[in-house]
Amino acid sequence: MIIQDQTDLYGLPPEFRRDRLQAAYITSLVALAVDLPAREIAAHTRKNQAVTRARQLAIYLAHVTLSWPLARAAFAFGRDRTTASTAVRTVEELRDDPAMDARIAELETCVRQAPGAWEPVR
Repeated sequence: MIIQDQTDLYGLPPEFRRDRLQAAYITSLVALAVDLPAREIAAHTRKNQAVTRARQLAIYLAHVTLSWPLARAAFAFGRDRTTASTAVRTVEELRDDPAMDARIAELETCVRQAPGAWEPVR
């Protein structure tokens, strides 16, 4: 099998694959914070409100901390742009509560402190 120059084994350009990995990292971080399985947060089904809120929080964190446009965040999480827009709006409203705002700020700090891409070792 010959792999195209700008794509990986999954047929995605490297930057898209990296976005998906960053989305998975953020999902895992949120899962740890809210004590829910990451696989439920990442699932494409609506399980319950807690899972939906966690998913919205993950999308919000990608949009805000990584400065991703809504379309990019939506793609990385396997959603559409309107879903990402709703997620961001919902979490912004949650931030009116000082306790929730402080928890979200902690998660933002964690995401910002994640290591960046390393140069390949040669």
